[in-house]
Amino acid sequence: MATRHHQLSIVEAVETLSNIADLDYDQQIGVVQKHEIRLLEENITYKTVNWLHQQGGEVTINLVREIFRIVTYYLQEFYNGEHNTLTNHSSLEGIKAIMILVEEAAKKLDKYAEIFFKTTEKPSSVTEFKEYKQLQDIYRSKIARKQDEGSLSKWILSLSLKKDNKLDENFLKNIPITEFPAEVKENKRAFVNLETVQIDSEYELLQIRKQDSSRFFNPRLLRNVKLTCDLEKYFRAKKQDPFVSIDFWFDHIAYSSARHMIKNLGGQLDLFFKELRNIKNNELVVALNKTVMALMFSAQNRNLLHHQPIKSCTSYFEDFLLFLREALRNPLYKKWSLEPPKKTNDVAWDLLKFVHRLCSVIYTNSLGWEEIPELVSHLLKSAKQTISKEYPALDADCLIWEKIAYHHAAFTSLIKQHPHGPYLKLIKGLERNCLNAFDPLHQQNIPQQLFDMHYQDQRISLIRMATPTHQQLIDRAMITEEFKAFIKDYGHFSPSKKHLIINLQNRTSWKEFARCDVLEKLQFQADFLKELCVVTLAIDTDFYFQLEPYHEIVETQPFIQQFKEHLLDHHSGFYFPSEIKIEALENFTYQASEAILKIFFSSQQTLNRDQRLNFIEIFYLLLEIKLLEWTQAQTFSLMCKDGIDQGSTRATLFFIFLKLINREEMSENDEKFIDLMLFMPALLLRERVILAEPFNRMLNTLKFIEETQQKVGIEGFKACIHQELNPLFDSGILQSTLLTPHLKTHLPQNFDKTSL
Repeated sequence: MATRHHQLSIVEAVETLSNIADLDYDQQIGVVQKHEIRLLEENITYKTVNWLHQQGGEVTINLVREIFRIVTYYLQEFYNGEHNTLTNHSSLEGIKAIMILVEEAAKKLDKYAEIFFKTTEKPSSVTEFKEYKQLQDIYRSKIARKQDEGSLSKWILSLSLKKDNKLDENFLKNIPITEFPAEVKENKRAFVNLETVQIDSEYELLQIRKQDSSRFFNPRLLRNVKLTCDLEKYFRAKKQDPFVSIDFWFDHIAYSSARHMIKNLGGQLDLFFKELRNIKNNELVVALNKTVMALMFSAQNRNLLHHQPIKSCTSYFEDFLLFLREALRNPLYKKWSLEPPKKTNDVAWDLLKFVHRLCSVIYTNSLGWEEIPELVSHLLKSAKQTISKEYPALDADCLIWEKIAYHHAAFTSLIKQHPHGPYLKLIKGLERNCLNAFDPLHQQNIPQQLFDMHYQDQRISLIRMATPTHQQLIDRAMITEEFKAFIKDYGHFSPSKKHLIINLQNRTSWKEFARCDVLEKLQFQADFLKELCVVTLAIDTDFYFQLEPYHEIVETQPFIQQFKEHLLDHHSGFYFPSEIKIEALENFTYQASEAILKIFFSSQQTLNRDQRLNFIEIFYLLLEIKLLEWTQAQTFSLMCKDGIDQGSTRATLFFIFLKLINREEMSENDEKFIDLMLFMPALLLRERVILAEPFNRMLNTLKFIEETQQKVGIEGFKACIHQELNPLFDSGILQSTLLTPHLKTHLPQNFDKTSL
């Protein structure tokens, strides 16, 4: 069969058919059309929607015909490639599901016949199109006769009917229902569709239910996602998937993390084995014994996947987390948490401290992703090869933002060989039964200590972490017991330590308000008053993006005044606890704003939108540093829902900003660390590149800061920082030295290189 070029791929054609088939009759529907134009020697692709109405009837019909032709073409290609071995039930079921979609879409379009067939001549039904008939003919004559009743429909049905897919009512009964404030006005009846899954920005809604316990997605979405994955797998079978070894990567991360946790337990682990483990008739000890053994098995080299063990390090690590949660729900532990044992009860206190320390080493783990930079380098090297013709090699003296932009472009190009990572994550989640709740810690999103800030005699560690919450319903969320125990471990120090959460979730959105609310309230509970501080910054509001009605305020002082008003109003998305004094915050806002204007904007009287966006980002950086000084925290987190997009970009910007203002040279180790910190959470945890919006915001700010430094000169920039920014801080925190983990420059011992 002659090769022909189609604007839409088979996956896009199936997605369009699915959208048509799934829409209700009383909704407006349309068909997507792709276009490509040449702009400044670059191909720009965009899409338009042709709505089903009389004026656009002919265009719509032509697009539908084209979709049928695309499906026919790919069915013919499939048959030509498989005609001798057309017995793969999974592939055949996928073809069958496509034809079901074709028929459903045709029936749906026929309901609109009176709208758009008036502008065309006969036929008056989609099923009478020659393209439709050709499609049916090739299917019935060459493929349908090979099919059995199959696996796909049964697979979806079994997932939909799982008994353990129900809500855990006993677990939920003690979680307070969140009353959404008046300013949270979004529609909580929203649905997740294929496009939303592909973008992967709201995947948590696949795991969380509505207030009435119904889902945010139609069950048919599972069918369409599975079908899309099967199609992608077949038509890309001959291409190298850069993520084929992702299970090996995760396994080594689990292995190295377990080893680091055991090392950090130190004397506590010795105490457990020598004195606590042998205590009889104690259910908590039994639960902890299983927990420790699972952790130790996860730290065994022989259990790494490339040794083909009966059970892998990843599986043992998941057991460790599961057994630990069982221990934290043990009645004896819960009793001691509510009513602390007597001071003379040494056994009880030793058990409590051991539980808290177990949870603490989860959050302060630092030997996970950092131990595998060679894997990252290999992936980046492959990515660079995909763009070698489009992007020239970088100069040795290029700026930091240019390197980051180049690496992002490389990963973006590479990920095109694995375009449906979010779909695959959903399928894996279904197989692992992860659609019951949004609980990042138990969904392979393990916290990670990134880097340390040293100044004077102080040390502050940044911990990458997802929201420490468990959520089954959109209006209910609870803090995980692991995080509570981690914070309680800080209370065992003398003096007690403190953790600062800079919460980047959107408290003005119904999607995230419940998680924000429960986090903000936790710090006022008696057990956490001294050890925890939670501040929420608005990074997903109209003002943050300078959208209407704020887009036309170009005068500098009115903009700053409005910024100040938003900052002090929790209805605008900000939240500061009483520990942060309002007077101090107002004074800092004024002084920091004036300093930013002088250093970066030459005190100009007007700011365009891009300049206002950069102003906001630089102010946030200074505010984050000031919050560390105010709270005297030893650890802190720039925390979004999962620590992947907003969390990674803000941590990277924070790290580079301190490097720039202190004129620290970027070492090779630092550059590798930036790649790990910025790109790997999205690549490993979501199998995609970092979301464009937070990445571009970070990159534009970094570019602006570096260009300002170049414009005034390194010495001039240093003088401005010393004169304008140093007075904002009472300590030497702005001159902090940043220490990153030592990154190995070779693959882990005995790691199977063929798995790359």
